[in-house]
Amino acid sequence: RPWVHRFARVGYTSKGIVYVLIGILALIMSTGKHPNEASSNGALYTIAQQPFGPLLLVLLSIGLSAYAFWQLVRAVFDPECVNHSWKRWFSRLSYLFIAGTYIAMCISALRILFRARAESSDKTYQTLSAQMLSQPFGQLLIAIGGLVFGIIGIIFLYKAFSHRFKRDLKKNEMNKKEWRWSGYIGTFGMAARGIVFMIIAFFLVRTAILADPDETKGLDGALLELASQPFGPVLLAIVSLGFISYGIFMFASAKYRRLDS
Repeated sequence: RPWVHRFARVGYTSKGIVYVLIGILALIMSTGKHPNEASSNGALYTIAQQPFGPLLLVLLSIGLSAYAFWQLVRAVFDPECVNHSWKRWFSRLSYLFIAGTYIAMCISALRILFRARAESSDKTYQTLSAQMLSQPFGQLLIAIGGLVFGIIGIIFLYKAFSHRFKRDLKKNEMNKKEWRWSGYIGTFGMAARGIVFMIIAFFLVRTAILADPDETKGLDGALLELASQPFGPVLLAIVSLGFISYGIFMFASAKYRRLDS
């Protein structure tokens, strides 16, 4: 239905805004400033601090809820008919996971709206991992979560360098320049996401092995870890630009993505 597609395109735009902001915050982090703000919560908090911030945050929350709704539609109805085998069901489960992630982000936006304070992703993940470690098979579940993040990271890298993501765009509605640049920014952005997901996966598996929730890292912790490596600020700046590129690619997806089979 047309209104569902409009919802989806608003959702892709909102997702792009969040990733561009995360990339900008991470770029600032690479200079040594505000080291704990490069996360989705940090991006939402930054919006809240701007003129008309509460209104912007409400509008962005609506957009992110639209994106979550689209993922639920993909999970239940599979309008894009992505796969026709067992992979189809794996894709549907991943859409449910993504929907849950963005619903949580909407809840975070509402909390920030009323409290005007952001919580780092590290603290959130560490609290969750501490709760899981106290449960039977908690270490195993965290290890599985780490493997899932690692697999997702590998998938992002594969999509980045195989250019499979371009199959989702309506090439016939794009000019040559748009088609070419969508490949560049999509590859760069997805590669950056893949790298960060694999860093988070490493720390989740390490948390499971050491049974220490302090070893768990969220997005901001993964970026800080990257910054602590040799040539870290340069690496972080590159990944930051990758996140900005991914956000811009989401804007292109909002306009040109193929939303049905």
